[in-house]
Amino acid sequence: MKIKSIITIAAAMVLALSAKAQEQPRGPIDPVRIGVALTAGANPHLGIASLSGMQTSYGTQALSADWTDKALGLGIEGSLIFCDRWKLDLGGSFSNWNNPPYAIIMGTYQEGEEYSIGEIPTYEAVDMQHKLNYLAYIAGSYYFRIKKVPALRPYLGLRFQASYAGSSLREQNYLAMGRSTAETYTLASGVLAGVDYYFSRHFFVGASVEPFRYTYGVVAYRPQEGLSLLAADTHYFGVFAAPQLKIGFLF
Repeated sequence: MKIKSIITIAAAMVLALSAKAQEQPRGPIDPVRIGVALTAGANPHLGIASLSGMQTSYGTQALSADWTDKALGLGIEGSLIFCDRWKLDLGGSFSNWNNPPYAIIMGTYQEGEEYSIGEIPTYEAVDMQHKLNYLAYIAGSYYFRIKKVPALRPYLGLRFQASYAGSSLREQNYLAMGRSTAETYTLASGVLAGVDYYFSRHFFVGASVEPFRYTYGVVAYRPQEGLSLLAADTHYFGVFAAPQLKIGFLF
């Protein structure tokens, strides 16, 4: 199912619930409540690929840290709500994959010779590749109350995020000068503003944005073992950056 279809269905559910929502009597306030939400919005994931180790020159540019350059991202977020006032949001992801190498299998055809029917083709070698990606973020916010609309809970806080992507490549070629590696990471912090609407004690939808965000990003390559790093960095400032929608439950 396409992302647009998912968002359309979610919006329809929210409108239907909003039409039927009624004010629930408030019980005693729990010291701590746990929440889980599905998020859709700015994509914080990074990606990078190692360079071939058989080039005679190399160049690079810092990767973009602008959220508008990326496609929509989906995620899961956990929350802790303390005394119905303070909210701590935690999120992240991790991925690790490895492609083992395989040696070349020579055929019968030799370059320079005339090809004839029945020649056995050569199977090229498979390079060794490894990639590691992860991100983590934490946000602390304070809930405000609106007496006339108690189900509406605006909040204001701070958000910190770190993302990393690494890649390594070992080419199965005698000309390659060892393993080629590449890394990139970003460190971001921003002011967080948002609002949650509670249809019941256990179900809510919300939206958030960062009125101000600063991100520092680094990209670094080492295409051959023993060479110094080929690196570049970037500074990104955003206003009303990284909007996000949430649909969640409290326990």
